[in-house]
Amino acid sequence: MRYEFRDLQPTYQPEPEETIREGFVFGGFDSRQYGLYLNDRSAPTPDEYEIVETIPYMQGVRDFSTLNGERFFQNREITFSMLKLAEPYQTRKGLEQDIKRQLMPLGNQALVDTHEPVHYWVGKCKSVSVTDSSDNNTLTVSVVFDCYPFAFTDHDEGADVWDDVYFNHWIWQKVSYSIATGAAQEVDLQNIGSRPIECTFDVTGSVTIKGDFGSMDLDSGATDKSSIVLKVGLNKISLTGNGTIAFKFRREELL
Repeated sequence: MRYEFRDLQPTYQPEPEETIREGFVFGGFDSRQYGLYLNDRSAPTPDEYEIVETIPYMQGVRDFSTLNGERFFQNREITFSMLKLAEPYQTRKGLEQDIKRQLMPLGNQALVDTHEPVHYWVGKCKSVSVTDSSDNNTLTVSVVFDCYPFAFTDHDEGADVWDDVYFNHWIWQKVSYSIATGAAQEVDLQNIGSRPIECTFDVTGSVTIKGDFGSMDLDSGATDKSSIVLKVGLNKISLTGNGTIAFKFRREELL
C-alpha cells in the first residue's frame, strides 16, 4: 500500500490579546485601557488624629483621641506602580504626558480600585512620577492618590445588586416599609460598616420615626432634607403614621 503525503503550510492563529484586569479608574482615565500592568499597589491604613496628654506622677499617657467610641483618621495615600512594556520612546513619552494631563487637574472624586471589589475611594491625584528605560523599552509609572480614609460601597444598602454582592462581608436587609395608621412597626437596620453613617429618607405620606437619636416627624418634603446617624451594629427604630419610608445609607469601610 502506498501512502502519499501532502505538504501543509503552517496555520496562522493570532494569539488572543491578554486582558489586563487590575488597575484603577479615575475620571475618564482607565489604566487598563492604556496597557498599563499593575506592578505594585500600596494602601497602608491612615494615621489617627491623636490627642494624648501626660500627667506628672502617672504611668503612661491619657489618650483622648476617641469620641463616643469612634476613632478619627487623617487622609490616606494609595499608590499604584504601573508598567508599560515594549513601546518606542515617542510612545512612552506621549503616554507620560497623557497620564499627567488626565489625572492632575481633577479635584476630589471617585477612585475605582480593582483591588477592592464593590467599593470606591474619594480623593485626588497627588503626584505622577515616571521612570523611562531605554534599555528595556519600558515605562514605569507611579501614581499617588490622597484619599478620604474610608471606602464607600458602590450602592446604597438594600440595593442588593447581584454583581456587587461581596460574600465575605455582606448582609441582605429590608430598608423600605409601608406603615398604616394605628399600627406601629419595629424595624432593625444593620450598619456593618466601620463607622457611624448618615442616613436620609424617601417618604410618602406622614411617618414618625423613633430610636436612640430621639423622635422625628417626616413627610414627603423630607426627602434628602432630614437625616439621622446610624451607629455601627444594630439600630432599632420604631415607625408610626400613614405612608411609606425608605432608609438611604451607604456603608463606609476601613479597608
